[in-house]
Amino acid sequence: MSSPLFDLQGILAGKVPVAGMVISIDGGVVQVATRNGVVEVAFAEGIRAGDRVAVRDGRSVRIQDVVDAPVFFV
Repeated sequence: MSSPLFDLQGILAGKVPVAGMVISIDGGVVQVATRNGVVEVAFAEGIRAGDRVAVRDGRSVRIQDVVDAPVFFV
């Protein structure tokens, strides 16, 4: 179980990854729309506009969507 105080300290220290969607790519920088606003960060190869990414240490990392996972009904 996490403590709200420790969660807030992690967010303020920048240690908690922020998730969002790539809205534009310009050179080596992407703009990522997050719930806290737009963030500009460096990106890795293979990221396109519309991809869901996590922002960690000033770089964007693609997040695998849940839709890509196979669904089994039992």
